[in-house]
Amino acid sequence: MMTSIATESRLQQAVSLQGVDPETCMIVFQNHWAQVVKILEKHDPLKNTQAKYGSIPPDEASAVQNYVEHMLFLLIEEQAKDAAMGPILEFVVSENIMEKLFLWSLRREFTDETKIEQLKMYEMLVTQSHQPLLHHKPILKPLMMLLSSCSGTSTPAVEGKLVVLLNQLCSILAKDPSILELFFHTSEDQGAANFLIFSLLIPFIHREGTVGQQARDALLFIMSLSAENSMVAHHIVENTYFCPVLATGLSGLYSSLPTKLEEKGEEWHCLLKDDWLLLPSLVQFMNSLEFCNAVIQVAHPLIRNQLVNYIYNGFLVPVLAPALHKVTVEEVMTTTAYLDLFLRSVSEPALLEIFLRFILLHQHENVHILDTLTSRINTPFRLCVVSLALFRTLIGLHCEDVMLQLILRYLIPCNHMMLSQRWAVKERDCYSVSAAKLLALTPVCCSSGITLTLGNQERDYILWSKCTHDDS
Repeated sequence: MMTSIATESRLQQAVSLQGVDPETCMIVFQNHWAQVVKILEKHDPLKNTQAKYGSIPPDEASAVQNYVEHMLFLLIEEQAKDAAMGPILEFVVSENIMEKLFLWSLRREFTDETKIEQLKMYEMLVTQSHQPLLHHKPILKPLMMLLSSCSGTSTPAVEGKLVVLLNQLCSILAKDPSILELFFHTSEDQGAANFLIFSLLIPFIHREGTVGQQARDALLFIMSLSAENSMVAHHIVENTYFCPVLATGLSGLYSSLPTKLEEKGEEWHCLLKDDWLLLPSLVQFMNSLEFCNAVIQVAHPLIRNQLVNYIYNGFLVPVLAPALHKVTVEEVMTTTAYLDLFLRSVSEPALLEIFLRFILLHQHENVHILDTLTSRINTPFRLCVVSLALFRTLIGLHCEDVMLQLILRYLIPCNHMMLSQRWAVKERDCYSVSAAKLLALTPVCCSSGITLTLGNQERDYILWSKCTHDDS
């Protein structure tokens, strides 16, 4: 029904509008609308009992399209000075023009082509207009109607244009949170899920390619907004499936990864970026993991806490733990290399903490993951070096909990001390003195590493040995 105005046409019109009196523009706009109304009413069953759905002559449809293109250009170019709205925008709002145009599209065959035309039209309006159109409900409401009608489509062309428009809307919303309330209320009027623009983006979280990246960028705008707006955060946590879809989606993407990596020579021991960029399925997984990291970085604590819990219970425990205990050496080596890559790729402490909690504290079939990984150091060469690469990454995190499990817990019994000096360590201090003295040797330049605590866990789970003194 409507198409975006071609660039060349816009440039020609821009030249012709220079110096044109605003009143003249208003008269032209009203005249165009009067012509459109005649055609709309002719095919409106409420105005004309002879009107039939979909039976609109091509010449009349083309006439409406041409009139609307000129009207939209006049609306976009209008600049309000002292008034809240320019006269053309005020006329559009008072006459409810945008909703009438949307209903006109529904009255015809609402094909994918028609949806794409309307999506382009609104993209042009919200990105090029000199006035804040989204502040006005008569414009926002038909926009939400259009978005709702495009949801659930399986046509890539419609999905692509839908995500582009949603990305633009989220960008505008992040810059102007004052319109947030309007988005919530308008969605309710439509009977759709509250905060529709957010809900429509969720199915694209793990999509590959440009569409997926644009959807994730749009969602990050909302995540940033949630950090300052608890209403948004509570809505996302309580009324949407954002966190479960994001976390459990990692499981689905992981299942598509190669279970065995190609032979890379005896000296190969870890996945570098040049390696995993050659694996499309791993690129897609890493994009989603990077997105999880970004969400945790910018989102409200409510969202962050829910997301890390879902990642732990929906991905690490049910998926990665069994994968680390596969039957063949090649599969185990591949999974270990994946885990090492994941640890090197995440940067947010909250996300890194659950990975470390999984490695240090989780038990798979009554055996700690850490014990399983440690035992593989004394295995055939290739699995040994891949396991050592993982431990190099763990130690490089400079995390006290990691050092406690790998090194300090073996020093706590003080068996490494000379008998003549062991008396200087009081029994009540034997848990901390050796550790503190060893850590005190850390150079200043290395003392800014990540320090994580697993304080939410019962300390009974820690694998340290009880303090013992052997005086014999």
